[in-house]
Amino acid sequence: MEKRIDSRQEESHLPAVLAFDIGGTRIKAGIVQGSVVSNLTIEALAGREGTSDVLSQIVQIGKRLIARREVVAVGMSVKGIIDPQRGVILSVNEALASSVGVPIAERLTREFGVPIRLENDARMYTLGELLYGAGRTATNMVCLTLGTGVGCGVALGRRILRGPHGLSGILGGHITVQVDGPRCTCGNVGCLEALIGTGALIHEVTEALASGQHSILSEIPISSLLPQHIFAASTAGDVLAQEIVQRFTQRLGAGVVSLVHAHDPDLVVLGGGMAAAAEQFLPEVQAYVHRHTWTLPGVNVRITTSELREAAALSGVAAYARGLDIFL
Repeated sequence: MEKRIDSRQEESHLPAVLAFDIGGTRIKAGIVQGSVVSNLTIEALAGREGTSDVLSQIVQIGKRLIARREVVAVGMSVKGIIDPQRGVILSVNEALASSVGVPIAERLTREFGVPIRLENDARMYTLGELLYGAGRTATNMVCLTLGTGVGCGVALGRRILRGPHGLSGILGGHITVQVDGPRCTCGNVGCLEALIGTGALIHEVTEALASGQHSILSEIPISSLLPQHIFAASTAGDVLAQEIVQRFTQRLGAGVVSLVHAHDPDLVVLGGGMAAAAEQFLPEVQAYVHRHTWTLPGVNVRITTSELREAAALSGVAAYARGLDIFL
């Protein structure tokens, strides 16, 4: 088992790993030693209709990176439900759906000539934060990644929750927070993800503008609108944006309360693109959790933001690729 690393000097002696973080819209890659990511590369996910195009892009990026550095393994964090033993995606929505069942690890092992390991992206984000980031001193932790979807990972006793079927801990974005809410891509209704993911926020803006509500957000084409525009507009005093951020905060708070009740963490870490605007909602989420959780979990739990940000999942999956056995 890999030892816990507490200093950059010790990290420099770890073998280098080629790490990928594959999301719904972007590929992130780099050469990783501990929490240190060099040659960080971020590209839009090209060829989103076909597995071969995605794999070709991964191979091209990877070969550019390993031309500069020898690596002992490849680690890949991917959204969706993963079978790490077979190195395949079992279930995923939208962009990567064509990759379900494809022997990704086997194909990429042939391309790179070193072992490759796959795992869920939010679970690996959680592992990175646990080892090297905001969770370094935490015993029990929940990590939520807020972006296109809402990813989740759980650490109990400084071990990452995986469970007998690989589902434990990663479906926190699909807890129901509104029973008559919108249908989620997972098939459930009123999921946290369906209410606070990127698509949900953009939909709220679209509906409000269509009803005639005034907002500076109307100056941005809907096709170019991003959550950061909504948060920026809220800071600027835009009433519509402030209403959306307030609902976002309440729904996120409700989701965190359920996860606190389920897992009894010491710490909740918020990551992903929306966490960059945490100063607008983090104090209110913390207050909501303290008001609504039952007794001790709500009193004790602390909510903070990711320290590693773009490097979190890369650092986590690199540790996993080096052979770290830290799963429950």
